[in-house]
Order: sequence, then structure tokens, then C-alpha cells
Amino acid sequence: MIKVCFSLLLFLQMLFAENLVVVAERHSDIPALSAEQVRMVFLKKRRFWKTLKLHPLNLPPREPLRQNFEKKVLHLSQGKLDAYWTKEHYLGVRPPYTLGSVKSTILYVKKVKGAIGYIPESKVDGGLKILYRVEK
Repeated sequence: MIKVCFSLLLFLQMLFAENLVVVAERHSDIPALSAEQVRMVFLKKRRFWKTLKLHPLNLPPREPLRQNFEKKVLHLSQGKLDAYWTKEHYLGVRPPYTLGSVKSTILYVKKVKGAIGYIPESKVDGGLKILYRVEK
């Protein structure tokens, strides 16, 4: 019974979840990105935009927003993503920084040039520029 209730709660959360967006600070030279460009940035296959060093940011692994992002943008399961980063580790590539909350992601993006993060669309304010919108 508990599993059924938990599954129902997860389903309802996904059903009513809002759109998430990939953002940078308002004056960033980074233009709107395609899904593939966002994927390349967060998998650290693209590390610069012209001369600007990119700093992709993650939320904690159990955060539903991160799970949604990984599923819809990266198209990788948690197991495949773990295997990917294990391989990249041996090549000297580290995964994106992980911050503790959406609020800390917003603050970091606003203060650090080249920082890119994903947040709920409702949290976007005048200090942020939307680079990519992930539909539900």
C-alpha cells in the first residue's frame, strides 16, 4: 500500500510539475541554446562559449528537478550517467558542480560569469536570461 501511495505521489508530482529552464546571468553573451548544446555543456563536451569558460551547475541527485533534467535533456538514466562520469573521471573531467538548492543556483548564476544552471520557470527574475526551456 505504501508503494502504491508513493508511486501515485511521484506520478502526480510529475503531472503537475512546471517547466524547467536553463539560465545564465542576464548580460551573458551566451545565446539561446538547442537541446543538444545544453546536453554538450552539462556532459562537459563543450567547456567554452567563444572565450568564456562555462560552469554548468547541478542540483542534488535526489532532487526531482535534477532527475527531470537528466531524463529530458541528457537522456541518460542514473546508472548510465554514473558510468559516464566514472569514465570521464579517468580522463580528467569532473562532473558539473552540485549546489544544494534552486536558490543557491540562482545566486551562483547571477554572480559567476559563465555559470549555467536549471531552475523552475517560475523562479526566473530580471537578473536571469533563459537559454533553453524544457517543456513538461
